[in-house]
Amino acid sequence: MKSQRFTKTLSACGAAATVALGSFAFATPASAATSAPEGPKNVILLIGDGMGYNHLDNMNAYENGEVYWQVDRGGDNKVKPWGGNSTPTEGFQAWDQVSMETAWYEQDPYDTQAAWGDFEQVKDNPTDSAAAGTAMATGHKTYNAGIGVDYNENVVENVSERAHELGKSAGVVSSVPFSHATPAAFSSHNTSRNDYEGIAAEQVNSEYMDVVMGAGHPYYNDDHQPTETGDFSYISEESFEQLRNGESDFTYIEENADFEALTTGDTPDQVFGIPQVGSTLQQNRTDDATLNDVVDLPTMTEGALNVLDNNDEGFFLMVEGGAIDWTGHANQTERNIEETIDFSNSIDSVVNWVEQNSSWDETLVIVTADHETGYLSGANYELDADGNQIPVEGSTDYVLGDWGPMEPTEAGSAPTQDWFSDNHTTMLVPYFVKGAGADTLLGYATGHDLVRGNYLSNVDMANWLLDDAWVANAAPTDPTTDPEPTADPEPSEPTQTEPTETDPAQTEPTQTSDAPTDPTSTDSSGDQGKGDAANGNQGSNDADGSLATTGADMFGPIAIAAGVLLLAGAAILVIRRRQQHDA
Repeated sequence: MKSQRFTKTLSACGAAATVALGSFAFATPASAATSAPEGPKNVILLIGDGMGYNHLDNMNAYENGEVYWQVDRGGDNKVKPWGGNSTPTEGFQAWDQVSMETAWYEQDPYDTQAAWGDFEQVKDNPTDSAAAGTAMATGHKTYNAGIGVDYNENVVENVSERAHELGKSAGVVSSVPFSHATPAAFSSHNTSRNDYEGIAAEQVNSEYMDVVMGAGHPYYNDDHQPTETGDFSYISEESFEQLRNGESDFTYIEENADFEALTTGDTPDQVFGIPQVGSTLQQNRTDDATLNDVVDLPTMTEGALNVLDNNDEGFFLMVEGGAIDWTGHANQTERNIEETIDFSNSIDSVVNWVEQNSSWDETLVIVTADHETGYLSGANYELDADGNQIPVEGSTDYVLGDWGPMEPTEAGSAPTQDWFSDNHTTMLVPYFVKGAGADTLLGYATGHDLVRGNYLSNVDMANWLLDDAWVANAAPTDPTTDPEPTADPEPSEPTQTEPTETDPAQTEPTQTSDAPTDPTSTDSSGDQGKGDAANGNQGSNDADGSLATTGADMFGPIAIAAGVLLLAGAAILVIRRRQQHDA
């Protein structure tokens, strides 16, 4: 499938070629094959949905009694890194690290002074997971609720489709429903994230996905208990029966033992897995003490890797710790730690796979988030009559607050902290990178934050892959061929995926502090309307892709000579054509 990006590129190339022929501006011999820069063989993107810096430190404090990413407003009234931070020395938090901005199409570009000048500012007009996922998957900023489409609802190519075009495999794995916003952005196209049935149908009948795994089983509830009637919130009955009856290209699995079996030995080439649980693997269960007896995210990740590496050409895999976001909406401190640890263990599974089955020379691994959720920060205080800070217990008005650090107490306990929102924020999120192409990707981090340092745009990774690292090699030109000149062809129309019709007025209800149970309420930005584009961030903030110079200056004399020869040949051809015509 061709997106508008590529239709326009082809048209532009045709126009550029016409100009080049007319001005004989060739810098490369015609017999040379032009090939794209060689990118990483495998790309593994792990997204902790809603996972900000403080979500990481919530886990760090619990696991080892340390924090790494805290900030504080000092006596000089400036925001700065907290002096009590430790330095991570192992694990993914010790990799090369920058940050990433998360703006959607109608959000003002990130402003470091504004973000750190007013504690409330980062609550203003945040992205939802659909727009954030689409930016990361396609390189296009879009409206909130848009899945794999640009702001004008045109289908745009995602990195999974590009992987397939290059002969690679592609997969998505999530701890929340497989048809939810983030996995959907990397595996489908739809004008509304709320059209779960339409998204699932596209995934089930996909021509480019090889692995799809996530929660959302219609015949099990959130406590891993079978139900008498099906709940088809995340997939239609027709699509589910198509999977279960073997009427798709996927091998369908749902039993724990089948997920475990995928982690070793031979595997099918395509797998669709739905664990026997409702909306989340664990987060939405009712029993705090007892975990659901279902497969965890690290095991699904290992199974997906063992399927995808059947392809010697490589693959793209997106793994989402989706329920981190759900704990943020619900302000669940302990379950936030639980979900972040599960996500961190999935990263360990990826690292083990790279070191045992691949190498860092051919595989790129990225760990990041699509946005922050819940505005987790240092403990909330108010001043008493004498000016002393008094902790505010159980505050739900989300009004008070300042940049105080989350201070660790002891391993096995959460740090001192509070939640200041039940929604997403616009703050920068962490971005950790290791492996093939890491230095090149980090070179796109041209933004600078006064606290976090350099940062990327959320469209940079996809644009780097689609425009530079994962472009198909051009076919060599045969120097013995002298084709008859023909008129420039009309540019072809892009093939569009028809989105399933949905109610454009459908919106998701505002999230409360309770754990999300309604499948349309877990990401409270919801299906937002599109306002005046002039008020927002126009364009896709695409990187320019100029990663290397061409050395064209070396070929100046050759270009002139080639141009003269080309011009002479064209003149001779015209004379011969006129003679033939006169005859």
